[in-house]
Parts: sequence; C-alpha cells; structure tokens
Amino acid sequence: MNFAIRRLDARDAQMFRTVRLEAFKTHPDAFGSSYDELVSKPVSHFEEWLTDMVAFGAFVDDQLLGIGAYFRERGLKMRHRAYVISMYCAPELRGKGAAGQIIDHIAEHAKSKGIVQLHLGVGSHNEAAKKSYEKAGFKTYGVEPRSLFVHNKYIDEELMVRFLDEAPKGIKE
Repeated sequence: MNFAIRRLDARDAQMFRTVRLEAFKTHPDAFGSSYDELVSKPVSHFEEWLTDMVAFGAFVDDQLLGIGAYFRERGLKMRHRAYVISMYCAPELRGKGAAGQIIDHIAEHAKSKGIVQLHLGVGSHNEAAKKSYEKAGFKTYGVEPRSLFVHNKYIDEELMVRFLDEAPKGIKE
C-alpha cells in the first residue's frame, strides 16, 4: 500500500475529525480525551486545533488514514521540548511504516524549530505502540501510575522521550 505524508491544515479539519473520532471510539484507553467529549465538537474546533498544533497525516489516495501531532512547551525554560499526541493509524495502514514516517516528519519539523526533545505517553499495556515508538528512537524514562481511568479501570502510562540532537538507535546522521 502506497501512502503519502503531509502536514495537515484547517482545510483537512473534516477528515481529521473523522479519523480522531474513529481513534477515540475504537481505542478509548489510548487517549486522554474521550469520544463523548469530542463527538459534539463542531468542525471549527478541529480547524482551530490544526491551526494551533503541528499535525501530519498519512494519505492513501485522497483518504486520511493516519495522524500524529505535536505541541511545543510555551515557557521560556521549557521551549526546548514538545509532546507528541494524537498518534493513530487505521487498521489497514498498520504495519506499513506510516506511524514511523509520521514521527519522522514530526521530529524533522520540531528540530527545525529548535526543539531538542520529544515526549509522549503510551499505555503500559500497549505493546504494539511501545515497540513502534522504540523503533522511532523513543526510550522509556518513567511510568505515570493511574494516568487514565477508562471503563472502570486505571491505565498506567509509560513516559517516553526521543532526543532530536541524537540519532535514533541504529541510525547514523
């Protein structure tokens, strides 16, 4: 399956909304927000989101099937870091390298803005996502216990970091 990665903008808001809702509905334990919170939001909410954040999408033909974004810390002492959020690939795109390419685009863009490290949180139980992030150069540095409460159970999150001023494991710059 061939796919293309590009930066998303406000014109992509409707497609982005559709993918986010699918992600939240099918994997409620993977996101801090919930489907119920998101479903009532108008398209303008997603237009603003895509204007305020840096997001990339994986497209097959003209269909958006994978997403990922980051936001930068605002404080002067913390502007060197950013957080990867909203990573999701539709089932037909999984295992094809799209998530890794989205991360690569995020990392390249962040680095061009002077960001030197990317952080993320991933459910401790989500082995597939953890392996994908490790392959993209992230390393676990801690665990946030009971980070989420979904369907009457607590979910711990592994906290991961990738240093952009270092090459990912196995890659020489």
